[in-house]
Parts: sequence; C-alpha cells; structure tokens
Amino acid sequence: MTRHSEVPDLVEQYMEATGNSARWVTVREIRAHFDLDDSMAPAVAGFLHKIYQGPFFTFRYKVARIEKFQDTVPPYRIISKYFVQERKSTGRALPDNAKNSCPERNR
Repeated sequence: MTRHSEVPDLVEQYMEATGNSARWVTVREIRAHFDLDDSMAPAVAGFLHKIYQGPFFTFRYKVARIEKFQDTVPPYRIISKYFVQERKSTGRALPDNAKNSCPERNR
C-alpha cells in the first residue's frame, strides 16, 4: 500500500481555495478539484477518517461529523460526506518571563 503524504496538503489547499472555514466535503469533490485519479480516493478518505477519529494537532482542520448517503444513480454506492472545519486555536502564549523558568539556567 502506497503512503500518500501529500493528502493533508491537498485537503488544506482545497479548504483554502473554497474560502470557507467549515463546509461539507466529499472525496469526489477533492479528487475533481485537483484532477486526481481513482487510486487516490482511499488515501483521501482514510485521512479524513483519521482526523475525525482522533487528534491530529499538526493539521489545522478537523472532521467534526461524517454522514453517509446513497448515490441516486446506479450502482447506488454509499457515499460519505465529511464536515471539515478549522480547528480553534487555544491562543495561549507564554509570558516572556515563563519561557525560561528554570532558575538554575538563569544564573
């Protein structure tokens, strides 16, 4: 199985290109936007499931919800759509005097 390390960047670029901080996304939309072939679909879906199931703090977006629906044309596949939203930053910055709080090193 090939590892596609570019998938997080593609998802981030897609969200930035749409100009939304939160929206529903399907794998097909991402593939169509970047003109990717069908072989990339499992990697994109896998990454979206990864950022839904657990913390992935190095990525600025998260999947808050996954919904499944049935395609309206044959072969009536089950399609997942992902609600991708920007992760809220904690906004906590260390005060200047706390950056080097070890007294032994301050001597």
